[in-house]
Amino acid sequence: MKKITFELFGQGQYMYMDIGRFIELQRLTGKTASEVVRNAEMDLDLITKFLTISLRHHGLKDPKWYADKIQALIEEGCDIERDIQIPIAKCIAGSMILGKKMYYDIFPEEMTPDAEKEILAEKN
Repeated sequence: MKKITFELFGQGQYMYMDIGRFIELQRLTGKTASEVVRNAEMDLDLITKFLTISLRHHGLKDPKWYADKIQALIEEGCDIERDIQIPIAKCIAGSMILGKKMYYDIFPEEMTPDAEKEILAEKN
């Protein structure tokens, strides 16, 4: 599980997901973890609920709080794809729920010779 720097709502903040958090997200969205991680398009409802779960260690806030903050950020010039969706995609990959290959595709700087051997072994 990788912590992804995400400081849109406060300095020093980061997001992460693990199995328990994916279960919580499933309860909030009605979508399985598989549906969430394979969803190519993240709508605002999913984004706000994802942020609610992945940032909860920085204080419990509801999806409406994030919706209001995102609205203010958009008015200031925030790019939803670059500033929110890409970090969410990295957070999903960082959870390793998509497998080690996807993790190292997103974070190639962390590839080690041992990890490369594991990925090759998975393919065979």
